[in-house]
Amino acid sequence: METIKLSDIGNSNAHYRFYTFETFLKHQKRLGVKRVDLFGATPHVWIDAYSQSGGKKTRQMIQSFGLTPGVFIPEFSSMRYTLGSGEESHAKTHEYLKYCLEFAAEMETSQMVITANGFLLDIEEKQRRFRLTKELGYVLDMAEPLGIRILLQNHYSDHTNMIRTIRDMDWCLKSMEGRKIGAALDVASAYEAGEDIEQWLLRFKDRLEYVCLSNTKFDGAKYYWGDGYLNLADLAAQLTHGAYSGGIGCFYMVRDYLKEPWTADERTVKMLAWAFEGREDERAKHGR
Repeated sequence: METIKLSDIGNSNAHYRFYTFETFLKHQKRLGVKRVDLFGATPHVWIDAYSQSGGKKTRQMIQSFGLTPGVFIPEFSSMRYTLGSGEESHAKTHEYLKYCLEFAAEMETSQMVITANGFLLDIEEKQRRFRLTKELGYVLDMAEPLGIRILLQNHYSDHTNMIRTIRDMDWCLKSMEGRKIGAALDVASAYEAGEDIEQWLLRFKDRLEYVCLSNTKFDGAKYYWGDGYLNLADLAAQLTHGAYSGGIGCFYMVRDYLKEPWTADERTVKMLAWAFEGREDERAKHGR
């Protein structure tokens, strides 16, 4: 049973959207974070259907702070570019994905985490499933020559998302059998769906390649550790005893965090150190 260390866990820039990327990196270095799991949205990254701001430049900036680029997470939270986009934006979504992969290749990451949202609910499920497998095939055709592995992540609270539960992920991976695609688990979404880490580990084993550690209040948001209802020590034990060997990162986005996002990071790093490394200074305060 291999021990998961604090240095194995990356952090995302998503909650620093009111600050420069440099400010985010300075705080990660100060807190001892080693890996940046990059959320590819403004103001830190520019990607649309026409251009991208340069993955090489971003990688060099991350490395200048002694940090390592981790997974790349394109911005799919709006309905502008999504795998389920309608005919009007379909071609633009393909161009957007092309530039996302180009950016990821320049960043020298080997993994890109995507979500399967944007599938309109008045379209029959059979048709939506067919469309998803077709779109994933298109993405994989572009990603595989670049050496980038696509990881599909669950998102329970978004009803336009085709991958909300274990059952959805199981169907999708079976449908894409033989292709280079893996599963990414968003912890908050899993627990909103009434699932847990143990169930995901048992079902997907080595195909579960990334875990996003976000806390939840069962309202669709992603909370930092110290704010929310899940017990991080229990989750850490499940990952350790389940012999999980994939990537782990933190991603949280609540509007209240945007003014002073480093306070969320400071609390989270302390909680992670207690849960995964048994540091005593946080034991008495771990409750929620």
